[in-house]
Amino acid sequence: MRDLLRRVLITGAVAALVLPAPALANLRSYGLVQPVELGSATLRWLGLAVYRARLHTDGANRFDWNRPLALEIEYFRSITRADLTQSTRSELQRIEGTRPDLEALTRKLDGCFRDVDKGDVFTAVSVRPDSMELYLNGERTCAIRHEGLRKRFLGIWLSENSRSARLSAELRGQ
Repeated sequence: MRDLLRRVLITGAVAALVLPAPALANLRSYGLVQPVELGSATLRWLGLAVYRARLHTDGANRFDWNRPLALEIEYFRSITRADLTQSTRSELQRIEGTRPDLEALTRKLDGCFRDVDKGDVFTAVSVRPDSMELYLNGERTCAIRHEGLRKRFLGIWLSENSRSARLSAELRGQ
């Protein structure tokens, strides 16, 4: 049970990216011209808040994979970089199966992650489908390119196959 709780907390934390009110100004500086919040949700496990996430798009009031997206996650737990990387890899594999580029993509994302503490905010911004920038508490940790990156990485939280259909629907504003 403890291992299951740890895995859920880590997986949830990987999916978490949220900023407080100054977030809109940050999103503009990150490349979204007219950020619009589509939805927000808090993931809870056995009543404990794991993270709060918010999804923004650029100048639209509906979810569309073809539009720029920014996912913000505010962590309510401390999580190591290694756990974020492993959880991301596991979720990508669960959703997509073992694709030939899984290890290459995982290595790129590992370079983006940092250890997070309670209250930290990771923001993933994808202005183009094959690129993404990640920010931790407003400081850029990386800019990466990979085929289909937006849909693959953000799909961990936003796809029909995400771990939490409720959370995914709330983030997409449905």
